[in-house]
Amino acid sequence: MKTLNDYSSVEECYTINKMSGSGPFFLCFCLAYILCSSSAWEVKMPRNIKGLLGSCLVIPCSYDYYQYPPKRPDRVVWYQYVSRGYPIVSDNWNRNDVLDIFKGRTSVYTSSHHRTCSLLIKRVTLADHSQKLYPWVDPENVGWRTYPFYDTTVTVEVVGTADPPVIEIFGNKVVGQSVTVQCSVYHTCPTYPPSLRLNIPLRNERLTHSPLSDGRSKTMLTTTLFIEKEYQTVECYVQHRGGRSASASKTLTSQCSISGLTVSSASYEFLEGDQSTVTCTVSYTCYRNIPTLKWNYGNMPASSDTSKLSGGAQWRTVSTLTFTASANDNGRSLICYARFPGGQTKEASVTLRVKRNILNLGWSFTAPATITGLKGSCLIIPCKFLYKNSQPNNLKVIWYLYQRNKYPAVFNQGESVISKFHGRTSLTGSVTEKNCSLKIERLDMSHNRDRLYPWMDKNPIDSYRTIDHTFFDSSTELIVSEHAPEPQLSIIGILKVGEQGTVSCSVRHTCFSAPPTLTLKDLPGTNQNMDTLVSEGIWERKIIRTWTVKEEHESVSCAVNYPAGQSAEKSIPLTAECSISPLNISSTSDEFLEGYDSKVTCTALYTCRKNTPTLTWNYGSVAASANTEKVPGETQWRTVSMLSFKSSPSDNGRSVTCFAKFKGGQTQEVSISLRVKRNILNRGWSFNAPSTIIGLKGSCLIIPCKFSYKNSQPNDLQVMWYLYQINGFPAVFNQGGSVISKFDGRTSLIGSVVEQNCSLKIERLEMSHNHDRLYPWIDKNSITSYHTVGHSFYDGSTELSVSEHAPEPELNIIGTPRVGEQGTVSCSVRHACISAPPTVTLNGIPGKDQITDTLVSDGIWERTVERFWEVKEEHQSVTCTVSYSGGQKATKEIPLNVECPFQEITMNEPPGELTEGMAKNVTCSVIFKCRKNTPSVIWNYNNMQSSLNTKMTPNNTYTIVSNLTFIPSLSDDGKLLTCTAQFISGEFSTSATLTVKQYERDPFENYTASALPADVPLRFSALTRSCVVIPCSFQYKEDEPMTRGIWSKKKGDIIFHNGQSYVIDHFKGRTKMLGNLNEGNCSLEIDDIKPFDNGPFCFYAQKEHETHTFNNSCVFIIMKASPEKPVMTPVPEEVNAGSTITVSCSVTHTCSSHPPVFSWSVSHLTSEVSHIMMSRGTWQTTSTITFIVTEGDGVRNLTCNAIFWRNRQQAHTVSLNVKG
Repeated sequence: MKTLNDYSSVEECYTINKMSGSGPFFLCFCLAYILCSSSAWEVKMPRNIKGLLGSCLVIPCSYDYYQYPPKRPDRVVWYQYVSRGYPIVSDNWNRNDVLDIFKGRTSVYTSSHHRTCSLLIKRVTLADHSQKLYPWVDPENVGWRTYPFYDTTVTVEVVGTADPPVIEIFGNKVVGQSVTVQCSVYHTCPTYPPSLRLNIPLRNERLTHSPLSDGRSKTMLTTTLFIEKEYQTVECYVQHRGGRSASASKTLTSQCSISGLTVSSASYEFLEGDQSTVTCTVSYTCYRNIPTLKWNYGNMPASSDTSKLSGGAQWRTVSTLTFTASANDNGRSLICYARFPGGQTKEASVTLRVKRNILNLGWSFTAPATITGLKGSCLIIPCKFLYKNSQPNNLKVIWYLYQRNKYPAVFNQGESVISKFHGRTSLTGSVTEKNCSLKIERLDMSHNRDRLYPWMDKNPIDSYRTIDHTFFDSSTELIVSEHAPEPQLSIIGILKVGEQGTVSCSVRHTCFSAPPTLTLKDLPGTNQNMDTLVSEGIWERKIIRTWTVKEEHESVSCAVNYPAGQSAEKSIPLTAECSISPLNISSTSDEFLEGYDSKVTCTALYTCRKNTPTLTWNYGSVAASANTEKVPGETQWRTVSMLSFKSSPSDNGRSVTCFAKFKGGQTQEVSISLRVKRNILNRGWSFNAPSTIIGLKGSCLIIPCKFSYKNSQPNDLQVMWYLYQINGFPAVFNQGGSVISKFDGRTSLIGSVVEQNCSLKIERLEMSHNHDRLYPWIDKNSITSYHTVGHSFYDGSTELSVSEHAPEPELNIIGTPRVGEQGTVSCSVRHACISAPPTVTLNGIPGKDQITDTLVSDGIWERTVERFWEVKEEHQSVTCTVSYSGGQKATKEIPLNVECPFQEITMNEPPGELTEGMAKNVTCSVIFKCRKNTPSVIWNYNNMQSSLNTKMTPNNTYTIVSNLTFIPSLSDDGKLLTCTAQFISGEFSTSATLTVKQYERDPFENYTASALPADVPLRFSALTRSCVVIPCSFQYKEDEPMTRGIWSKKKGDIIFHNGQSYVIDHFKGRTKMLGNLNEGNCSLEIDDIKPFDNGPFCFYAQKEHETHTFNNSCVFIIMKASPEKPVMTPVPEEVNAGSTITVSCSVTHTCSSHPPVFSWSVSHLTSEVSHIMMSRGTWQTTSTITFIVTEGDGVRNLTCNAIFWRNRQQAHTVSLNVKG
């Protein structure tokens, strides 16, 4: 006899209870035992998981327990879920017991400490599809009574196509800057993750692998891309274990930028009458933005040049002006104008400082007209001189103070000078190097407005007659200031709270040996100091500070201090931008209980304290608290308001709204909807019943109802049901009493009142019952004995919703029906009358039915019919009809979409080791079911010839064979040759790795010392189905010319001969000699060249009946499957309508007798074709056209199509962005 512990399920326990008549106690004990045992353990894993065909699959699994621990936690066995038995999928201890379809392919990841039970399937096959699996921990010691492991299963779905990767690009998309590129792929093979490859250079690349909560893993490749052009395609390739691959691409459109225009010269001072070179430079990132540069001195010669800067994405246009200054130009502006194709204009200028050229007595000098210095500091007057002829030896430079008819010296090496310059002057630089610069130290206000000039002559100044000459025009005026100039203080960029800010302070001075000191105040941060010579004698000292911007930073000051004691200071306000995050609202629960305290929190985040908001609620009468604090470790502030309230039934469906009004005037609001659960507690008891219940006319329904008493329940309690009315209490159920007519004889209680069950059954529903609201009364006293003012039974009533029409059944296909396999279809309908359930009928397919009735919610049952049948190709659809006791019917039909399973794809003859340019036939066979599901067979080398043949096999399957003529190149070495069968439902592939070796031949093979030399290439390329001209020449004696030239295979078969009868059939009519034997030219043309026409082919000649062979006279032909892609010269990416553009398109070829011809997608004004021999036998043909851009905005395609001999074509297309 079995004990309770021997029964395996709730259903079996229920059956024993019913047979024994033991009553509710035994049933409740049985249920409690099973539920308590199963709740002591839990197993976590996905219900469904996808596996890629040929790859591996890891099913993540973990377990936990609260009672009944296992003896061997590292012992885990996986089983196949079937109706009977325990077929083993993986058992690390008993590998021979594993099912054949899983043997050698599975293992379990276990641990004594981490409670893992994950399953690894090393190579996913089609047999794994729809497999339903489950693990069992320590099966020898943990029984089903402790935990029914077979109730937690995972279903495997096998897919034949890899998902494409996902490309994401982050950052500022501007040409010349860098962005972050991420390529990620989701998979279920973390043990052997897929490889990712991008078509862009990898910089700072990082590969990460992350597990996800749904059982999948994520592999992501992150890199940095430097943007070099406006339009760029990012491609990502993923290769999974087993060889399946996928790819994705994303076009990166970037903005172009234009840098500032600059005008520069070797010197910013110009000599009167001398030619100087001035350049105007502009940089930009897009070639289409080439500007036109012009000068305001249009009568002077200028040249322009455009070039791309190395190592970046910058273009530069430079205009060079040859400028001859005159005295009238001093103080004027020299201006450069730039006009860009898009209509933008820029200009830059310099102020002309023309140095007068005093040429007296054979020499001249240049010095500034004025120079400014600070009292107590120093300055240098820059000065250069020049002799027309040779400079005298031991030349002495003297400086004088300008006075009329006097020459007071301010500098005279070893001689006296006037007192106010005594001990303050010295020369800087070398006189030998024509430097006459004067340094003046400790400037005094008495020096202000003094004018100084140099004298550099071997004779003294007073030995010359100077009545007609004045030194005023060539003197330099000293401007001495007592006060320090104010520094230049500026903010670089826009300040934002929480981000990095930069401030710059600079001052110009004339004393580099004792420069001023700059100090920035009121800000923390790090400094960068710079000293720069900005013009002759003028230096600039600059300090740059970088710091983290905070709200309290209101201003910055810069102070400059000079050695002589002068100082100046400048302050500017700091105006930093503040940011405000979106308002957030949350609660401790999604449901609110009537009469119980609930809390709702509203949170505002912002960067500036001054923006502290006021938070209010639409429940203004309810108390709310608010708190403001700084977020730890952040530059953000947070204000939180918490609303506490008790919900009522009337709150259900209403919104709780939080309003934020920031001090800056901005406002935000956010809401949540209240879902209030009613809790009816009246006169010491309460009940629970649904607010609505749906029934069908003519059928029955049950209103589920449970009640409870706060204290003890009275004896002999009666339950009554009433129809809700504002006034009165009409009964619809009253045991032994009267009820209203439309419910008379239709109502009854089900369940036991002792067990607190107040459920009501209503039979033969009528439309008059529609929208009636019923409620129970469970009290020893009658309803009329209580005062009911201020109370409504409406909120606790149940509304009857009666329908005349039957609801449409739910019709589903379980799994995927496949021809030759067993299929399952399920039809279900929900109803409220278990005593007279509807009849469910399936039509359209044969098979056996299984009927189940399930209680899905209070008062709602579901009847389900499952049909099992053998799937055939002709099964198109299935229909489900549901019939009710009230006479209503409803029907639903769905298509079956029967799949015709793929059986096998094989590459019958793998290519093996290949030689470049030598064709080989490779066949691929696909076996499948269903004629209608004939696949398309494609190769990843789609530019090569292939043929297709389909036939039916005796076992009712079909075979399709694709024959590929494969022509390898050296670049194919190591790549995969893949054959793919594309079905409607997906695709399947088989691959082989290509091994391609270079054709090699000893150049001295068959060398004969007595033979004359010939010049024939050892190897030569040719385009299949086109023609090839093999270059050939040989030495001969002019007085003994050859009479006949012959080409043959190395084994002797003749491929060219003057007499066609000598030529083998394969080459008849396809070869001819293009050269003149009398000139030593033996070049051969082979037309319509076939994939296997490799050779080697050798040349020999005849003189009368004598045969002459030559050294180096054999050629091996390397076949090419596709023509060369045309190369197009760059065109502007943006052009104006009506503009004229010249563009060229070039291809290389080896068929000089029939060169390619070109066609263009636009009408052209002019067209020119040129042919250039690039190397011996290899030619480049170029088509150059000029065309006018047609009107109309938008992107236009410009296509160049090269048509090779015998209509082999290749095209190249670029895009033009047309304006206007």
